[in-house]
Amino acid sequence: MKHERPLSTSLPRFLSAGCLLVALGCNKNNDNIAAIQYLCASEPPADPNAVGADRCGATDDCSDQNAPWKCLPKEPFVADGRGWPPPDPPAECILKAMRVTPPDGQVLDEPLNYVEAQAVLDTSRINGALNMATCPMVKLMTDGDNNAFLSGQIILTGKTLWVDKGVTLFMSRNAALFQSTGNCGLLGVNDSSACIEFISVGGASPAIIGDGTIDGQGGEPLVGHDYSWWQMSYALRAIDGSIGNPTLINLKSGTTGFLLYRVTLHNSAKFHVKLTSSPAAGVGAGVCDTRADRGKGFTVWGITLLTPSKWANSAGFQLTPSWARNTDGVDPGTTNIAYCGVIACSTISTGDDHIAIKGGHWVSNLTIAHNHFGTGHGMSIGSETYGTYKSPDGVTHLGVSNVDVYDLTVDADSRPVGLDAHPGDFNGIRVKSDESRGGVVDNIVYRDVCMRDMVNGLLVSTAYNPLFAGQSYPDFRNLEFHDVRSVTCGALQPAVVTLEGYNQTLRPTITLDNVVFDNINPKIGVASEFAQFKLGPGDVNFDVQGHGVDVVSNTQTGTSTPKECHFPTLPAPQPPPGWKF
Repeated sequence: MKHERPLSTSLPRFLSAGCLLVALGCNKNNDNIAAIQYLCASEPPADPNAVGADRCGATDDCSDQNAPWKCLPKEPFVADGRGWPPPDPPAECILKAMRVTPPDGQVLDEPLNYVEAQAVLDTSRINGALNMATCPMVKLMTDGDNNAFLSGQIILTGKTLWVDKGVTLFMSRNAALFQSTGNCGLLGVNDSSACIEFISVGGASPAIIGDGTIDGQGGEPLVGHDYSWWQMSYALRAIDGSIGNPTLINLKSGTTGFLLYRVTLHNSAKFHVKLTSSPAAGVGAGVCDTRADRGKGFTVWGITLLTPSKWANSAGFQLTPSWARNTDGVDPGTTNIAYCGVIACSTISTGDDHIAIKGGHWVSNLTIAHNHFGTGHGMSIGSETYGTYKSPDGVTHLGVSNVDVYDLTVDADSRPVGLDAHPGDFNGIRVKSDESRGGVVDNIVYRDVCMRDMVNGLLVSTAYNPLFAGQSYPDFRNLEFHDVRSVTCGALQPAVVTLEGYNQTLRPTITLDNVVFDNINPKIGVASEFAQFKLGPGDVNFDVQGHGVDVVSNTQTGTSTPKECHFPTLPAPQPPPGWKF
């Protein structure tokens, strides 16, 4: 539904007219100010069980020469004819739940004593089944009303963990079960290595699948304490500290052919998925030369990630995306290289980056397609981009390269964000680095992107943390944006665009083709410097002139139509009765 309202009647009562007029460009004659465009409708979510051409990604054709980027492997379990769900594993590989998922406002009881906790949690029987030679797959399933598992660290090496429909696998709230340096669970300690992860993944072709849920309980008080993992992290925010909370799923170096399929992820204490994986055949020439090869290294398909997943914790503390600090969604390249991968048909709302391609290790040949993001810090690259990798054929690979992102929605209007929302919660696309961690970012292409109520719509920044210094200079090279649209529903300020290279020597080439931001001031809503811009053939409705900027324009006014945007209804916490937003 699209509404046009004159500026004088569209201002929220809690936003001053002067503030918005400054953002839009003041004009003494209000009649000359264009009406604000509103796009507030949402559509039903896609059916994950749709068949035929209606199924997500089913019509992507790698042979289409008119759209060569629109290329995905077949969906897991569909391509090989097995179908979903797969056959059950042997009886000894099926574990039945012995607990009941607590209602909202409550948590599962856990003993404080370490030895007692080890005895009563499900850790031993899950890891025991995963270690059995007869169990290539371990299935967690319900047993009558029992539908919950509670566990310390799970070790998954070259096996499949199936979290069945109706099951919730909870990470323990007992920090002693995740101790690494002695600081895990200690408030106010800046130690990024303090804790081990919840699910440790490695080996050849490991997989986590199913229609169930994995819940890290990041917002719940730790056993024996009155504070949560997230409160520990938030306490270090003022000093940009990094608490060592457990990652929900962490892939070890050397993992090959990882699959994450269909599962729902909630409330990780820190990052949800640290992803390092490559094809079993390695990374040499011919392994992943075409887009059709992608997915051999790793596949993330059809997951739902919602953090926070509920309005308040068991102590009555309101949970917001801002409080869920450092809870990145899916981060390729965090631990080591990530090569030849696909992230598709997923929904992500969280307290930090939706996807962050971490170029501290070489990351290349990725397709990120048909995804829907809610609140979060954006479809991101960086901040680390300095990675290097010398493959067995003697070739040295740098930073982040060869990434296709297409059919993406980013919708900050997807949920009420509650208290303490800040501009960083509303990012669309960002490429970020600084001189302490910079390196090569090259051949990154975004197509068919819709954003709603962004603060930072496009953010290409070489000064991510201006307090950090060094000589690893950001070297952004080729970035392309095609058919990108930013729209407004209930935003308190217009979106801004920042497109910056590092200096006169390290200037990216940025292509903008049919890039339209509703309600932007075409001049003061844009910051650009040290870049070479190629505009067109589609219209660009803002000015990219700036210091150290060259512009070559091939736009053909009137020949392009702004991308038509549709936003699906995304999962969101249920607000209390009577909540107004």
